[in-house]
Formats: sequence, structure tokens, C-alpha cells
Amino acid sequence: MDKLLKVRNKVPNYLEAIFPDDWQYILRVYKGFISSTGSKVVNEDLLLILLEIGVKFGQRLSRLKMDGFVEIGCGLAIPSLTLARLGNTGVKAIDIDPKILACAEDLKNRLGCELEIQCSDIFENRPKLEKRELLIAEKPASYKKSILEVEYNIRNRCAIEGQNLALIPSYLGTDTMESYSERCEKYEKKLRQVGFKVENKQICEQLPFRWLIAIK
Repeated sequence: MDKLLKVRNKVPNYLEAIFPDDWQYILRVYKGFISSTGSKVVNEDLLLILLEIGVKFGQRLSRLKMDGFVEIGCGLAIPSLTLARLGNTGVKAIDIDPKILACAEDLKNRLGCELEIQCSDIFENRPKLEKRELLIAEKPASYKKSILEVEYNIRNRCAIEGQNLALIPSYLGTDTMESYSERCEKYEKKLRQVGFKVENKQICEQLPFRWLIAIK
């Protein structure tokens, strides 16, 4: 991922605009969590861009005016925190890892956001959504399944049950920019075939991540 990064020497626009007094704290929490996992040192520019992607995603979803939002595999819950910060109600963030959820709770308390954080295995306790609610999955993963299995399961479930979906597929170690884009196009095609309106868009110029927002 570092090889794909196009560096720019300033704070990303959405992160600073929505969290002007707290973006540095958010970055410190993110860096602290990465360090606590024993991962190698990550380029700070990359961390800023990944945070920017989550914030920009949340800002875009806020404009949909849904009745509720459920983020699964939420990690630090950046999209959910952004939604709550922008005044959206009925926002829930779910993850199975209590360690990262403790970091998300820290951010929630610091930011004063109205957000429900839940520790749960979504494969055993599937969250139920109403018609005007949105399922959110930003680069979803699982200790039980491969990343592709998780993505396909989420997409297929939403396609079959007609649930609104906002998905950022993960960029795999085996991906190229072309193969990643093609995978996103396949997801888009499947969702359109069952009646969804789909927005498939690259999120920022620095990294190839795309969001798929599928609404019925």
C-alpha cells in the first residue's frame, strides 16, 4: 500500500474540516492502536489518508438522509463517528475486537458523539436493518473468513434481502489497480441487477480505494 501512496504534505481536507480541534488526537489514537498490535511502523502520511477516507465516506453517507446506520467490522468506527459528529442519529458501530472498540469508545467520549458501540460477532448475531437504514462496511475483514468471502457475503446478503449498502472493498496484497477496479465493477453490476442504484467512485487520488453505495 505504501508503494501506491501519492504523498502530499498537508492535513487531509475532510479530516481537518470536520474534526478541526481533534484530528491530531484521532491520529495519535490510530497510531497507538497500530503500534499495540505489533505491526511495523506505518507511514504517517498513509495513516492520514486512511483516516481521510473514513471521514469522507461518513460525510458522503450523511448526505443520504437515512433513518439509521449500522457499521459492521467498524474498527475505530471513523465513518460512524463522522456521521454522529454531523448530527445523524441512530448510528451503531459493531466489531468483535474489544481492544479496538476501547479505542473507538475513547474517540467517542473525546468527540462527544451520540454513537452506540457494540461488541458482537456479526456472523453469529446478524444485525437487523429497517428499510431506510444503511449497512456500512469499510474494508471489512474477519478472523473466520477470507476478506473476499466477507465481501461476497455482505454483498450477496444485501442483494438478496434488499438492504441498503455502503461498502469500501479492501485492497488485497494480490490486487493491482486494475483487478481492484474490476472487482468493484462486478459488485456494482450484481447490485444493479437486483434493482439498486449504485454509486461506484474512487475516494481520493492518493490511493485506489473506491466506495460502492447501493440504495433502493
